[in-house]
Amino acid sequence: MNCPRDGVRLQEVKVDELVLDRCPSCEGVWFDFGVLERVLSRDAKTVEETLMERPAASMPRAEDLSCPRCGDVLIRMRGTDEGVTYYGCLTCYGRWLDGSDMARLLRRSLLAKFERLFERLLR
Repeated sequence: MNCPRDGVRLQEVKVDELVLDRCPSCEGVWFDFGVLERVLSRDAKTVEETLMERPAASMPRAEDLSCPRCGDVLIRMRGTDEGVTYYGCLTCYGRWLDGSDMARLLRRSLLAKFERLFERLLR
């Protein structure tokens, strides 16, 4: 599969038993159906160390990205809780996150875990 942003061949990356497809150039990540939720339930630090080799640069937004799995058009979506933009395929239900949004999502996931811990401690 090729990156929908820059056309570079995606490389497989293992996060525990999950296999993700990551662009070595822009560090965007392709998640097959249901995999993003499984990744976010993992320890954010482990995921970040595996996926993010360097600080991800912000990529210009393009509205005509194609799904690397099936070639259909990716629809731009905005996660309400995470404050990130992702692209979803309505055919194979995969999701694309640009490298900068992936980094923001991982930071948010880790902060949310600390917030829940502090809430429990302060009750």
